[in-house]
Amino acid sequence: MRIAVPIRSKNYYRLLGPVVEEALRRGHEVDCHQWSGPAKGESPFSGPPLEFREGTPRVLSYRSAEELAECWRWEPPDAVVSIDPPGELRGAAKSRWLWLQYGADMALLPEQQGFFDADAVAFYSAHWRELIRARHRDVELGAELDRKSVIVGAPELDAVHAIDRESARQRLGLPADRPVVLYLPFPLHSNPRTSWLASVYRPSTRIEQAVRLLATGRRQYWRHAREGRNDRRLVEAARRFCDRNGALLVMKARDKDWPPRYASRLADRVLGDESHHPPTILELMRVASLCVHFYSTAAMEAAYCGVPSLCLAPEPLELAEPSHLAAFPFHDIHNGEAGGIYNAPGVAYWRPLDSAFDGLGSWSLADFPLDGEARRRYVEAFLGSDDGRSAGRLIDALSPAGDG
Repeated sequence: MRIAVPIRSKNYYRLLGPVVEEALRRGHEVDCHQWSGPAKGESPFSGPPLEFREGTPRVLSYRSAEELAECWRWEPPDAVVSIDPPGELRGAAKSRWLWLQYGADMALLPEQQGFFDADAVAFYSAHWRELIRARHRDVELGAELDRKSVIVGAPELDAVHAIDRESARQRLGLPADRPVVLYLPFPLHSNPRTSWLASVYRPSTRIEQAVRLLATGRRQYWRHAREGRNDRRLVEAARRFCDRNGALLVMKARDKDWPPRYASRLADRVLGDESHHPPTILELMRVASLCVHFYSTAAMEAAYCGVPSLCLAPEPLELAEPSHLAAFPFHDIHNGEAGGIYNAPGVAYWRPLDSAFDGLGSWSLADFPLDGEARRRYVEAFLGSDDGRSAGRLIDALSPAGDG
């Protein structure tokens, strides 16, 4: 079987690398179609191709959907595995299209057409299928989900099982005798530019905060400016938290959201995507004692790796303006409700961001313990399985008999 895997950015290999690996192991031909056009916010493809243990995929470049469609017309694959819905490529070939869940993105899409266009939809767990069914209950989507959905787990997390902790620490330059606090910086550049972000959280001094608030008239944030509650102050608090706990402060950055200089100076290490297969983020998770983030679905990756996570949560209107919330209801998932992906004591902890400026001065690593049973329930609910065989179940689903 020839399997086509569209790769829109390097980061896609983090998600699809184990699928490519498993397909090669089974003797399938794999075409990785790499986007070669301008990459907004991401590094363009460069350097040698990724190495896979089980063989070498054929790597092809494309610069437009039309160019990829033409390639498939001349040489149609038997199946397409993608974390994007089919869209305009649906008519390019009669290939079987499997749409794979990525984080919570699929559950937040406002449109439903992708579920009708795909031949199969692969979910981490039944939780996500039922969430989508509930979100779109006014559309005749239930029958499509029943017919097309397959529960496979999270293939990208299969890579965890091949990561050795000691080797990962050595590779990343992290001493073996200190705990690691993995800090995922607030997305200062890619988050919607709300009044709170522009006038309060991003400005690095009280003076700059005051000037911006005077210009915008957002008086409700005067207390934040008076107390200097911004990203710089929070990173400083995180630094003190690590010092009191004898821990390293390690920041995992993204190309589109590289930490400001004040954050880089305070961190023991700042790492980008040094590797995509295995992914640097999973190597860091394997050696971390705690992951601190701001509504990142990396909380699920942390749970899989047996690492407690701490979500520091801004208010909804601080993350997005009312019009954006109405069009893109991410608060349906990104919230602190008990039992959700961000608030499951024993594995995922949730605190209001406002409480963290002082809280990080008194909290300790012991306040965020990992409970094995809580982790097991979390993984079962949101990730389906931790047996390292998710990519195999996905490959099984590429044949019509694999649906269900």
